[in-house]
Amino acid sequence: MNQTFERECLTAHFAVKLCFNCSLFFSTQRIFNSFVYTEKTSNGETEVQQLAKKIREKFNRYLDVVNRNKQVVEASYTAHLTSPLTAIQDCCTIPPSMMEFDGNFNANVSKTISCDRLSATVNSRAFNPGRDLNSVLADNLKSNPGIKWQYFSSEEGIFTVFPAHKFHCKGTFEHRSRPVYVSAVRPQSKHIVVIIDHGASVTETQLQIARDAALIILNSIDEHDKISVLTIADTVRSCSLDQCYKSFLSPATSETKRKMSTFINNIKVSDSSTQHALGFQKSFQLLRNTSNVTRQPTNTDMVIIYLSSGVTSRDSSEHEKRATLSVVKEENRHLNNSVMILTYALMNEGVTGLKELAFLRDLAEQNSLKYGVPDRSALPVVKGSMMVLNQLSNLETTVGRFYINLPNRMIDVASFSLPYADQMGDGFIMTVSRPCYFGNLLLGVVGVDVNLAYILEDVTYYQDSLASYTFLIDNKGYTLMHPSLTRPYLMTEAPLHTDIIHYENIPGFAAVRQNILSLPLGSQVIAVPVNSSLSWHMNRLRDPSRDAYNVSYAWKLVQDTSFILCIIYVQPEIPVKQLKNMNTAPSSKLLYHRLDLLGQPSFCLHFKQLATVESPTVMLSAGSFSSPYEHLSQPETKRMVEHYTAYLSDNTRLIANPGLKSSVRNEVMATSHVTDEWMSLMEMSSLNCYIVRRYIATPNGVLRIYPGSLMDKAFDPNRRQWYLHAVANPGLITFTGPYLDVGGAGYVVTISHTIHASSSQKASGYTVAVMGIDFTLRYFYKVLLDLLTICKQDKGNKIRCFIMEDRGYLVAHPTLIDPKGHAPAEQQHITHKEPLVANDILNHPNFVKKNLCNSFSDRTVQRFYKFNTSIVGDLTNLVHGSHCSKYRLTRIPGTNAFAGIVNETCDSLAFCACSTVDRLCLNCHRMEQNECECPCECPLEVNECTGNLTNAENRNPSCDVHQEPLSLTVIEPSLQDTLPQCINTRCSQRFTSSDCFGVLDCEWCTVDSDGKTHLDKPYCALQKECFGGIVGAKSPYVDGLGILDEELASLNMIKSAPVGPVAGGIMGCIMVLVLAVYAYRHQIHRRRHQHMSPLAAQEMSVRMSNLDNERDDRDEDSHEDRGIISNTRFIAAVIERHTHSPERRRRYWGRSGTESDHGYSTMSPQEDSENPPCNNDPLSAGVDVGNHDEDLDLDTPPQTAALLSHKFHPYRHPHTHHPLHLHTHHLQAAVTVHSVDAEC
Repeated sequence: MNQTFERECLTAHFAVKLCFNCSLFFSTQRIFNSFVYTEKTSNGETEVQQLAKKIREKFNRYLDVVNRNKQVVEASYTAHLTSPLTAIQDCCTIPPSMMEFDGNFNANVSKTISCDRLSATVNSRAFNPGRDLNSVLADNLKSNPGIKWQYFSSEEGIFTVFPAHKFHCKGTFEHRSRPVYVSAVRPQSKHIVVIIDHGASVTETQLQIARDAALIILNSIDEHDKISVLTIADTVRSCSLDQCYKSFLSPATSETKRKMSTFINNIKVSDSSTQHALGFQKSFQLLRNTSNVTRQPTNTDMVIIYLSSGVTSRDSSEHEKRATLSVVKEENRHLNNSVMILTYALMNEGVTGLKELAFLRDLAEQNSLKYGVPDRSALPVVKGSMMVLNQLSNLETTVGRFYINLPNRMIDVASFSLPYADQMGDGFIMTVSRPCYFGNLLLGVVGVDVNLAYILEDVTYYQDSLASYTFLIDNKGYTLMHPSLTRPYLMTEAPLHTDIIHYENIPGFAAVRQNILSLPLGSQVIAVPVNSSLSWHMNRLRDPSRDAYNVSYAWKLVQDTSFILCIIYVQPEIPVKQLKNMNTAPSSKLLYHRLDLLGQPSFCLHFKQLATVESPTVMLSAGSFSSPYEHLSQPETKRMVEHYTAYLSDNTRLIANPGLKSSVRNEVMATSHVTDEWMSLMEMSSLNCYIVRRYIATPNGVLRIYPGSLMDKAFDPNRRQWYLHAVANPGLITFTGPYLDVGGAGYVVTISHTIHASSSQKASGYTVAVMGIDFTLRYFYKVLLDLLTICKQDKGNKIRCFIMEDRGYLVAHPTLIDPKGHAPAEQQHITHKEPLVANDILNHPNFVKKNLCNSFSDRTVQRFYKFNTSIVGDLTNLVHGSHCSKYRLTRIPGTNAFAGIVNETCDSLAFCACSTVDRLCLNCHRMEQNECECPCECPLEVNECTGNLTNAENRNPSCDVHQEPLSLTVIEPSLQDTLPQCINTRCSQRFTSSDCFGVLDCEWCTVDSDGKTHLDKPYCALQKECFGGIVGAKSPYVDGLGILDEELASLNMIKSAPVGPVAGGIMGCIMVLVLAVYAYRHQIHRRRHQHMSPLAAQEMSVRMSNLDNERDDRDEDSHEDRGIISNTRFIAAVIERHTHSPERRRRYWGRSGTESDHGYSTMSPQEDSENPPCNNDPLSAGVDVGNHDEDLDLDTPPQTAALLSHKFHPYRHPHTHHPLHLHTHHLQAAVTVHSVDAEC
């Protein structure tokens, strides 16, 4: 690189900063400086009691509903004895005219009647109080928000549900094997071992019956119970998907059920005879081990369920039976004869074996004396029962009701379930249930399903101050809600059944947790070193200069429940600033975002959003309301909007609050003062043609946006990446993106900036607002081209300029704007596009660090990069390929971004390990700081028996707030056809690339519709006409703009490779040669290393040694090895935008992290770097050259078979997951929506 390059690169610092023209951020800060603030000091003890009281009132409301329904049922039974109540209203025969769709239930329902579903065997005179319940249930629904289904599940087999709706209409409905019913009538904890006989005497038909029966047992219990499933033939086998299953029973969590269901479904018939005694010996061992390590309640029921044909060998039948009963007698004696045995005889197509049935009955009754086994225990055994199963058996009724053999302790108390997926509607619910009795006769169970989003709304949207947050756990430490979890309203998968200690993973919290679980009320303060902090703690610091900070935990057991609420204050000793007595700006007009309700004539379309350019609009997200769930679940009306507007504009403070949090009005009024700035900038800004929208958001969820736009009511600005990144980088202009804008503007990049209570207090904890601007993706590359003429020299082939943000994601790069050389622009990382640079910068100490975090929402360990934004000077080649390629990287002052230039003078080879099949890391068992790999994820390994993470993952902090999907409020098609576009950028009148490039809604069309041929005369057109610069290319929006054509999509995959088929074949031959040389050198190196190091054997083990930038001591004389395999340009990595379903992610589980046959390494041809570096340029100040290891590590994961894969699959940011929900009335895209500007 010549001196011109160096000068241009250095001057880019100031020029790029200047071009951002972000005076709006600083003028907004000046406005907020002028406001008056009050100081508030935390009082966690008082606040936790107030919030706990509010939550208790909610739970009590549903307890009252359940108790009221119970009284009606029990009173109805008294009446039934004299005047039978037997009328049935079948749910599946209700006329459609009686029902209408209700969003709360996500089903067609009738809110005036209840209906019934029956189990297989119901007496025609069975008690059914359903018609007596109708009026009571309807009143309950009207007066109690958040209620979903109310039901009475009768012991005689009738399931009455309100409101009436059609469900489970194929066959009968056995509701008495549902976990909610089982836990209500037998609330004591159950320890269950299921043994499945799959010996040679069992036919495939019998084994299928056993599989089905085991699955029904598994699905009838809940987290309070513990389970193990064994198979027995010649040996005993347990589920191998978790090692703990071999030694202990596991709580019946959803994950344990999933793993054990997989195990059950894969059982095959064995060729060996069944060793019954071995199965029982292992079962008792598991029960005893579990009892020894857990503080087992005295009323725990222990059960062994044996699914077997009962066949023993002909030669030693009596001996086998005696041995089996002997094991049962001896083992049960060690457990005080408290274990019950239930046997289910698998009948072979109607053939009854009397000897086999007798043996299974003797096992159930533990009749050991019959076989001459002496009884040495003084305690009586708990006798079980034997039942015959065949193909005609209704397993749900017979096996699913196994619990009726257990003692009924007549525990008549209400119980709360943990969250689970609603099987009759959608979303997640908790159930409050209670058994009904008439004397000692069990009538059934009454239950109320409550929307989880409603129950947890006070915890989910808690915002007392910027310094605090809250979580809710049960009395065993299981986490129901925490700030890093997805909001229940948008939850699609139950979070991992996880103890709170894994979320609050900081030194000293273990002692706090112990106090929280043992004391009903209390508080505790601990000091946390900054280097052990959590991200949501750092974002709340008011004084980040200290080496340690205090965290205050205040908790309270919610009365009448098993749940514990905790409020946490970060740096409680430092006051928090809050806005005081704001007034609306005199010239400001408050326009609520529901433009569709207001019907004003000045509306237009901002791409696909209903909008107006006359004024910004204000959106109040769910967190702005006192009852967030009510806001989300109920439709807004014009009258409600008028009430909001009047209250928020009222400087006299005489208008009644329409249900908003007390601090919301001040935040709305404060943001109103920004409006004049926005409108004046609209008139003079030179960037209008590149800005999609401008917006400002406050901690309580107030969003003011321009152009004023209709937003989806579930949108929460506080949980968007642009907001969180800004708060994590206070005082810096923060880049986020690119993302596909849900509003229809294509790919956008967001820059955002925190607004503080004072310019002098720029810590995250003093943030009072975050302001953002969405730019078109190409604008930032246009900035580079305009500032650095060197970037234009060869159209980004050998000389490439780029901008990346502090996690390594590219904001500008030639491949992001090249129509023939890129995949979707989202989440493209420096490791994807510039692996040589990525490899080299990993060797710069203190500049970049690979991090890990545990994501409990999607059950993964995320690996991601964090670049040091405080570094001074430039970075340039330190190790790799310096004779062929040279780069210079420099931070853009005042931002979280870096500008870089790469100059390739010859081909080089560099690798960054990436998977092309999914985001799974190629080696989940090791991570080295100086080895290049793309951001990726590994399965989160949990000991299912204890709920604890593995030792390695227990060190990781919990990830930030989980990224949520976005949806666009769809407007009437008639409006879409008639309304004009708000902004006209006159694309057709732009005749040069520079005039068209990056302009809003414009594309410079350069490639013909075949995706290959360059146009003779490129031209400027609307984005929808040639998305990405290809004529006729359909946009990635799944709506009227079209779905990405399969042919074009495959073409885009192919064209991502910079070499053609012939060159690709040649490159393949070269790679075979290169890899052979690498393998040879690696083998020689290994031998030499083993010869020189007595610790070679230890080096071969799995390790994560360099997590803190530590380096191994290795040879210094094998410099050549690393150059071949560590560096590269990009060969083929097309990134597709897809949803990652839970099923797809679960393919990771149980898989070795060392598999890499499906992966690849980003790579390009380049010479071996044995030659000494020819770089004589001095490195910038503060960058330590040091002594850097050049060897290939012995644990280097396989990176060879990766080159053979040609599949291209999605890529996502480590913290960001974008499920795509396609509903009839909503367009959803994995994007960042915020929503901008008027005419150019």
